Amino acid sequence: MKEITMPVKWVLWIMWLIVFPTGLLIAYQISPIPDLDWRIALSLILLAVISAYLPFKVDHSTIFIIHWINLAAFLTYGLFYEMILMQLVLIPLLIRSKITLKTLYRFPLNSTMFMLISLLAGMIFYSTGIGSADGFWALVFASAIYIFIHIFANHVYLFSFNRLIGNKYPFFSSDTKLDYAATMLSMPFGLALYYLLQSVGPAATLLLGIPFLAVTIILRLYNTSEKVNNDLAKSAKIGHQLTERLNVNEVLDLFTNKLADLMPLDYTYILDVNTKKNELILLRRIENGQLESNNLSPVRKGEGISGKVWGTGEALLFNKKKDWIEEVEGYIPSDIESIICVPIQRNKRTVAVLLAASKKKNAFGTHLLAILEILCSYLAIAMQNARNYQRNVKRSERCALTGLYNFRYFDEQLSNEFSRLEQGRMNALSLILLDIDHFKKVNDTYGHQSGNDLLQELAGLLIETAGREALIARYGGEEFVLLLSDKTKEEAQSIGEKIRAVIENHQFEIQHDLSQNREITKINMTVSIGVASSPEDTDSAKNLLRNADRALYIGAKQKGRNKVAVYSK
Repeated sequence: MKEITMPVKWVLWIMWLIVFPTGLLIAYQISPIPDLDWRIALSLILLAVISAYLPFKVDHSTIFIIHWINLAAFLTYGLFYEMILMQLVLIPLLIRSKITLKTLYRFPLNSTMFMLISLLAGMIFYSTGIGSADGFWALVFASAIYIFIHIFANHVYLFSFNRLIGNKYPFFSSDTKLDYAATMLSMPFGLALYYLLQSVGPAATLLLGIPFLAVTIILRLYNTSEKVNNDLAKSAKIGHQLTERLNVNEVLDLFTNKLADLMPLDYTYILDVNTKKNELILLRRIENGQLESNNLSPVRKGEGISGKVWGTGEALLFNKKKDWIEEVEGYIPSDIESIICVPIQRNKRTVAVLLAASKKKNAFGTHLLAILEILCSYLAIAMQNARNYQRNVKRSERCALTGLYNFRYFDEQLSNEFSRLEQGRMNALSLILLDIDHFKKVNDTYGHQSGNDLLQELAGLLIETAGREALIARYGGEEFVLLLSDKTKEEAQSIGEKIRAVIENHQFEIQHDLSQNREITKINMTVSIGVASSPEDTDSAKNLLRNADRALYIGAKQKGRNKVAVYSK
C-alpha cells in the first residue's frame, strides 16, 4: 500500500471542513429531528458504539456490522439524527483500527465518506415516497435499497480514493463480497429494531442488542480458535516442506517466504549462534520484502532483544515501540512497532534466533509465539539436516588431502560441460593435465608425509593461480587436472605456462621427516603440463582427457620435463 502524501492529507482535511457543516445543514433541512425520546436516542448511540468496537474477522476480512443500527436510527428519527450517530460511531471504528498520528487523515476521509453516503442514501429513500404507513413490504424494499446504497457507495468511494493515490486493488474481491453479504443480511435486524422501538421503547436495544453482541463475541472467539488451528496446520505443512530441503540457503529462503505468508511481516532476521566467538552472526536479513546483505555487527549474549532471547532461551513479544525501545542495542529500523523474537532450539539448546518485526502496532497475536516455536524447531532440524547433507556431499566430491575436487566429481562436470559445448552454449572446452616432476624422489628423500605436505601446498598454488578460471581436481597421486570452460587451446596453454612458472619459482616448505632433527626444509619443484581442447582436437570427452595425457607424457615429460605441451594430431 502506498504512503499518503502530505498534499493529499491537506486536501482531505479541506474537503472535510467544507462537507461536514454543509452536509449537516442539508440533512437538517431535509429531515429535522422530531421530538426525541432521549432514552431511545442514547441507547441507539450506545449500541452502535459497542458494535463498532466489536468487529469480527473472517479469513482476511474485518466485518463491522453496524448498518442495521443506523437503519433503525434513520427510520426512527430521520436523516439528521442518523448522520450524527454515524459520525459518533466513527470514533470507536478508528480506535479499533489502531489509528495513529501518521494515519490521522483517515478521520476526514471516513467522516466525509459517511456524510456523503448518508446524504445519498437518505435522499434516495425519501425520493421513493415510502414511509412506515405505506405497508410493511414497501418499507422492506426501501430499507434494502437504503442499506445497499450505503455499502455500495462506501465501496466505490474507497476504491476510487485508492486508485487516485496509486493503490490498485480489484473492484470486487472475496473480502468485498463477504462484506456485502454480511451487511445485507443485517437489514432484517434493523427493521426488527425499528418496530420494537415503537412498541417497547429503549428496551428494544437490549432485546435485540444483547443477543446480537453475544453472537458477535462468539463469532470472534470461534474465529480466533479457527485461526489458531489454521496457523497450526500451516506450520505443520511448512515444517514438512523445510525438512525436504537439503540446502541451507533453500531452507532459509523457504522459511522466510512462508513466514511472511503466515504473519504481517516487514522485517525478518535470522541470527546463528557462533559458539567459538560466543556471538550471534546474521544468516538472513529481509527488509520490506527484499533480501539485504548480512553486513550487520554480531550480537553478544544478553545484548539487545535477540541477545537476551539467546541468553534466556525465552521468546519475547512487543506490540508497541515504547515497550521495547529501551531494550534495543545496535541496529534496528526506526519505523518498527511490533517485534516478536523466538529462540531456535535443538535438543533444548539455542542454536539460532529469529527476530521478526512489523511497522504496525499490535501486529502479532500471542498465539503466534507457540506457532513460531514449533516452526523454529522444524527450522533447526532442517538446517542441521541440510548442513550434514552438504558436508557429506562435500566429502564425497573433494579430495580429503588437498581439498580439491576428486576425479569422480571432475568426470561428472566434464560430461556436463561437454554437453554444453555440443549444444552450442560455449565455443571451446580445454583441459590441462599436470604432473609433478620426480615426485617419487621427494617421498624417498623426505618421507611420504612430507610429500603430502607438498601436495597440499601445490593445491593452494593452483587455486591462487587459476581458481577463478578453471575447475581444479586431483586426478590421482601427484597428478592434477584443470577444466577450462569456453577457453581455447591458446588460452589454456597461456594459463598452463603461468602455472608452470609460478610453481618453478616457488619454494615449498616441508618437514624433513627422515632426518634426525626433522627440520623444516625448503625445496624447489617443477611440473610437466599437457593441454588439449575440443572441438579442435576431439569431439569426445574421454578422448579430450587422453589427448591431454598424451601431450603431457610425449610432449613434456619425454622432452625434458618442466614444460607445457599442447596436443597435436
